[in-house]
Amino acid sequence: MRVARSLLIVCLAMVTTQAPLRAQSTEPSHSVASSSASTTNAQSLELQQKLEAISSDLVSTHQQLEQSQKEIEQLREQLALIKKQLASTQSGVAQPSNPVSDTDTAKATAAAIEDVQEQQQALEAQVKLHEQTKVESESKYPIRVTGLILFNSFINRGIVDDIDLPEAALAPSDETTNGSAGASLRQTILGLEGFGPRIAGARTSADINVDFFGGLAYSSSSTSAGIVRMRTASINLDWSHDSIQVGMTTPLISPLSPTSYATVAEPSMAGAGNLWTWSPQLRYAHQFQIQTHRQLQLEFGLWDPPAAGYSTTLTTRVPSPGEQSKQPAYESRISYGAPSDNNYGPASDDHSFHVGLSGYYSRQSYPYDHSVDSWAFTTDFRVPLTHRFEVSGEGYRGRSLGGLGGGVYKDVLYGTSPITGLASYSALNAIGGWTQLKTRFGQSFEANAVIGIDNGFAGDFHTLIFPATATAIQLRARNEMVVGNLIFRPKTYLIFSPEYRRILTWPIYGLGNTANIFTLSAGYQF
Repeated sequence: MRVARSLLIVCLAMVTTQAPLRAQSTEPSHSVASSSASTTNAQSLELQQKLEAISSDLVSTHQQLEQSQKEIEQLREQLALIKKQLASTQSGVAQPSNPVSDTDTAKATAAAIEDVQEQQQALEAQVKLHEQTKVESESKYPIRVTGLILFNSFINRGIVDDIDLPEAALAPSDETTNGSAGASLRQTILGLEGFGPRIAGARTSADINVDFFGGLAYSSSSTSAGIVRMRTASINLDWSHDSIQVGMTTPLISPLSPTSYATVAEPSMAGAGNLWTWSPQLRYAHQFQIQTHRQLQLEFGLWDPPAAGYSTTLTTRVPSPGEQSKQPAYESRISYGAPSDNNYGPASDDHSFHVGLSGYYSRQSYPYDHSVDSWAFTTDFRVPLTHRFEVSGEGYRGRSLGGLGGGVYKDVLYGTSPITGLASYSALNAIGGWTQLKTRFGQSFEANAVIGIDNGFAGDFHTLIFPATATAIQLRARNEMVVGNLIFRPKTYLIFSPEYRRILTWPIYGLGNTANIFTLSAGYQF
């Protein structure tokens, strides 16, 4: 601010010096005077434009500084209040108490002190974040760097489809061993968040996140190294009760995912009841304030739906069956619950109550003028039972949901019609969902238990005769997972999480397959 003010004073001084200079040049001819006057006017106009630009920058900088100062003062007030609570709690420990309840009082006081200390550390970290030097962009608007450096080690008991991120259990064979072990950092996430000016009264922002799960590096010594992949990206316009978002995001009809640091490149329960796939989407949301802490939200979206297994080339992009229909997919959602800072559905780290109902429709076009109507009805919920316990989940019923991650990643089934003997296909109906029970033992420790299932209708399989060359994916009819994990955060930026996952996969014919996954994850979040 001081440098900007100095520049403003210097510019004003330069303008005021123009009058004496013009007064000293009265003797030259009329033509020379006219030329000098026009030159002077041009210089004055240029200086005036520079002053206006500097003034605009000063106003914008002043507003940003005021906002940051307000946030810092609020955090400091909260920190001072917590310190007072901590001091009063510690002084209360020294007070004499009833001998009968000394043990219970000591335990309760120790737990209270621990919670207050954790809150104090979190607030101190936020204060330091606001006081540190911000990343500067060319537009001069603030940018924040985010990320999660994530290390995953694993032991797989059984044959799985992907040793880094197993989603299905496969049948054993003579060519493979019954298990594997390894480690990876491919699920590491890097992100940028930008905050721009107000447009038509709306706050503007944008974000992008990438990981290293886009494939394997082509090298015999780099099998655990990954290729950069864009996960999600969005541009947001947020008014007080309305929001518009365009980007590559999660489906509007499936805003939640279970908590896990073992499965980050794809959300937990992917392929077992979680409709998750990220895809280009335009979304509008409007909120109606019902009560002080309750609101009704209506959302509508247009989505570019991917389709399972449609691409036959690795070098070019070909249209999916949904894109061949020449129309987007349509989504809608109505929800009721506590207001959230995230206007596009509940945030993953939000612990407030909400319940939602959603609908989805997409048209898919296939060769020989065949079309399929893809649709789904979904529900999602999160209910805090107490301050320590919470239950959440999602459920769906639909058809041709392979592009969303349902129907065990199949939209349609290909085979031979038993009636006509000709090649035919059938849209696959599916039903599934997941439920999670979360238990918090404090600010830094929690446990999660999750169960999920994705089930394709057996009746759709039995309408076709499959060729002998049919793959395991084509014959996969049901996938189920059971997950349990612990998450320990000794500091706000450190994460340690062991997890156990049991995968049960059934083909339409024969016996099911089982795999047991043991994962230990360590992360550094910034």
